[in-house]
Amino acid sequence: MANGDDKNWMRVCMAVDGFRGRYGRWPKRVRIMPICYVNLVSHVLSPIGFALVSSFIELVPEDEAEMIAEDDNGATHCYGSDGDGDAEVETRTYSFFGDAVLSTTD
Repeated sequence: MANGDDKNWMRVCMAVDGFRGRYGRWPKRVRIMPICYVNLVSHVLSPIGFALVSSFIELVPEDEAEMIAEDDNGATHCYGSDGDGDAEVETRTYSFFGDAVLSTTD
């Protein structure tokens, strides 16, 4: 588990991996705590990186939502309570997006 500045990004990626491993498809969105959203948008993802990530999954700030990947059909995967994202997926979400989505200013 990452403990650095990108820990929220890693958790989002692991929630997505858990969803993908469980359902075999990408979630539509990941609901996250507002403070995590601010961290991702302001410090972790570059503006272009945020746009790219958002073209695949929507990051939705919501009180009490702790990294919940979901789709429009009711399928969900909650990072932490449903597992830590060690599901078998062909390419990990973090690797899929790569370092190019990360901000280089912090």
